[in-house]
Amino acid sequence: MIRFYVIAAALLATLAAPFLLRPGGATSARDADLRVVIITPHNESIRYEFSVAFSRFIKEKTGKSVHVDWRTPGVGTAEIERYVDSAYFSSFRQYWTRSLDRRWEDDAIGGAFNNRKLTLPDNPINDIAPEAARRAFLKSNVGIGIDLFFGGGAYPFDKFAGKGYLVDSGLGKSHPEWFKDDVIPARVGGEPFYDPELRWIGTCLSSFGICYNTHALRRLGISEPPSQWEDLGKPAYFGQIALADPGKSGSVTKAFEMLIQQEMHRAVDAIEPRPDRSPAEQRVLAIRKGWKKGINLIQRICANARYFTDSATKIPLDVAAGNAAAGMCIDFYGRTYNEMLRKEDGRSRVEYLTPVGGSSWGADPIGLFRGAPNPEMAKAFIEFVLSEEGQRLWNFRVGVEGGPVKTSLRRPSLRKDFYTAENMALSADPDVRPFEVADKFEYVPEWTEKSFRSISFVIRVSCLDCHEEMTEAWQALIAARFPPQATRMFEDTAFISYQAATGPIAAALGSSDRMREVVLAKQLGDAFRSNYRRATDLAKAGK
Repeated sequence: MIRFYVIAAALLATLAAPFLLRPGGATSARDADLRVVIITPHNESIRYEFSVAFSRFIKEKTGKSVHVDWRTPGVGTAEIERYVDSAYFSSFRQYWTRSLDRRWEDDAIGGAFNNRKLTLPDNPINDIAPEAARRAFLKSNVGIGIDLFFGGGAYPFDKFAGKGYLVDSGLGKSHPEWFKDDVIPARVGGEPFYDPELRWIGTCLSSFGICYNTHALRRLGISEPPSQWEDLGKPAYFGQIALADPGKSGSVTKAFEMLIQQEMHRAVDAIEPRPDRSPAEQRVLAIRKGWKKGINLIQRICANARYFTDSATKIPLDVAAGNAAAGMCIDFYGRTYNEMLRKEDGRSRVEYLTPVGGSSWGADPIGLFRGAPNPEMAKAFIEFVLSEEGQRLWNFRVGVEGGPVKTSLRRPSLRKDFYTAENMALSADPDVRPFEVADKFEYVPEWTEKSFRSISFVIRVSCLDCHEEMTEAWQALIAARFPPQATRMFEDTAFISYQAATGPIAAALGSSDRMREVVLAKQLGDAFRSNYRRATDLAKAGK
C-alpha cells in the first residue's frame, strides 16, 4: 500500500506541475478575457517577463485578463520568415480565389502579391494581373492568425514591411512625442530605429561581440584575451571557436555584416589621394578591398570553428562549459552568462566584449501584421513595450521596482530618455550607454544592406558546405607557417567578390526560380573545395 501511495503521489505531482508552475501573473488561454498572438525568436526569459508584466498592466488598466500566445517556429528569424511567407501565400490565395472569385496563377499572382519591387500604376484600370494582385493584397485585411512580429533585427522587418505584411499600428498618432531625437531618434550610427511609415518600431538595442572562457584561454596558453574580430582568426584558436549558421539566424548574419563593414571602414580610411583616380573611384575600390578582407577574415574564423550550430543561444552555453574557448554572439547572451557564472568576488569565467569600432547598435523591432485577429490588444502591447514601464523591463535588475520578476534581460533600452541617473542606478548594466559610444562605428547601409542575403549565402558556400576541406587546408597552412602560394589559394575569393555578391549572386537569390540558387551553390561549393584541396597540397609542399 505504501508503494501504491508513493506512485499515486508522484503521478498527481506530475499532473499538477504545469498548473502549479504557471508563471505568476500570466493568464492561461482558457481563463483569459482577451488574447494577443505573437510570433518571435525571443528566448523564454523575455517571453515570460513580458507576459507577466503585460498581463498585470492590462488587468490594472481594464480589469480584464489577457493571454499572451507566443509562437516560436524553429530557432531563428530565418524560420519565421519562411513560415510567414508561406502563411500569407496560402491566405491570399484563398482570398483571391474565393472572396474575389478570380483565377490563380502561381507566377502571375503568387509571385506578385507580395512583390515589394512592383510599382503600381496610378489608375487601377491599367493593372495587368500581377499589379491587380499586388493592389488587392495591399487593400485587403488578409491575415495569418497572428497579431505581432516581435524581435529579430531590422532586416526581416524591412522585408515584411515592403512585402505588405506589416502595417502602421497608429502609434505615431497616439504618441507623436516619442518620435523625436531626444526620445526615439530615427537613426543612430547609421542604423534605423523605426520604419519611416512606422510599420515597425525598435523596442530595445543589441550589438554583437565576443564571448570567451578565461579558463579555456589559460589552458590553450593564450595570454591576451580577444579584443577584436581578427583575434578569432588566429591559429591559436584552431578548433576552439563556436559559431552559428547565418542561414538560420538573421542576427548571426548581422554580426558577420558588422565584421565586413569594419574592414570596409578601415580600407576607406586608408585611402591616399592618387592623380590617376577620382575620389569616387578610389572609394569604390576601397569598399571592394574591404569586402575581400572581411570575407578572408570570416574564412579564418570559420576555419577555427568547432561547429556551426542552428541556435545562436548555444554559443555562450558551450563557451561557458569550456567546449569552446570563444565565440561570436549577441551582447545580451554574453552578458547573461557572465552574470550567471559570476562568483562572490565579482569574477566570472565567461567574459563578453563588443569590439571597439566593430559593431553598431541595432534596433530589435516590433510590428503589427496585416489582418491581425486581435488588433486592439496588439496595439496595446506595442504601446506597453515602448512605454517607460515596458522599457524598464529590458535592463532593470531583478527585484527592483518596475524590473523583471525572474531574470534580468540585459537589453539596453531604445529610448534615449531612459538613460537617467535614477534609471541607471537600477540597471543590470549601468555602464552600458549605447548613445554615448554610437559614434565609434557608423553603419553604412548602401555598402552591404542590399547584399545581406548574399553574405549568408557566400559564407555557406565558402565555409559551411566545405568545412572539412577548409579545416584540412587551414591546419596544413598553420603547420607550414603560411607559405605564400598556399595562402593565396586559400584566400582566393574571386568567385564571391563584392561585384559578384551585389550582382549575379544577389540576382540568383532574389529570383523566383529556386533552382538558380541551388545550381549556384553547387558550383561555388565545388570551386572552394578545389581551392582548399590545392591549398593543402601547396602547403604540404611548402609553397
